Amino acid sequence: MALNNLFTRGSSREKHFFPTYLKQAETAQVAAKYLKELVKSDDPEERKLLTRMIKKQESTGDELLREFYVELNEAFVTPFDREDMNALAMDLDKFLDFINHSAKTILMYNPKKIDKQIKEIIDNIHEDATLMMQIFGLLDDLGKNHQQINDLCQKVTLIEHAVDDIYGDYISYLFSNEQDEIELLKLKEIAQVIEDTTDRAKDVTTTVKSIIIKES
Repeated sequence: MALNNLFTRGSSREKHFFPTYLKQAETAQVAAKYLKELVKSDDPEERKLLTRMIKKQESTGDELLREFYVELNEAFVTPFDREDMNALAMDLDKFLDFINHSAKTILMYNPKKIDKQIKEIIDNIHEDATLMMQIFGLLDDLGKNHQQINDLCQKVTLIEHAVDDIYGDYISYLFSNEQDEIELLKLKEIAQVIEDTTDRAKDVTTTVKSIIIKES
């Protein structure tokens, strides 16, 4: 089926899924913004507050996922394959879960300092979340917007590659320079979790690109 005909067929109910996807993306973006603020703060109480705020977004994301399943189960027609739609909602939810996990890990380990490399990776997580908002704002007209969506997905891939480099260099730096073994282990674990979060963002765009290919 040609992309430019993808969303002209069937019931108007086909499009009712996209506001839920967009709300999921928006929830992740807000959580990523709070995560950015968390690593900039030296105040333990502010960090606790921001972690609770991120957890609230994660809970909102869980509720949106439940709403999505209800919509999917009740829908007679869907914009594209049901398995792909489910995978997309799950991937978005996992991205948000990992943002929440990142915040909890930082709060739990409470390192003496948060190095610039950690902050840089978290800046990239926020950029990923911003790109998600743009992608899901365009997804309801895939036929018209597929090239722009592909370009945005490629930016997420480039971020993931850049973060891989930052993470590798940072781990090398820690083992060469961090004298406190406990702090080294704390920072290594935090770096691993936030690096994994950018992988989850790439998972979302991999699913999006797969849908574009299948529907072309």
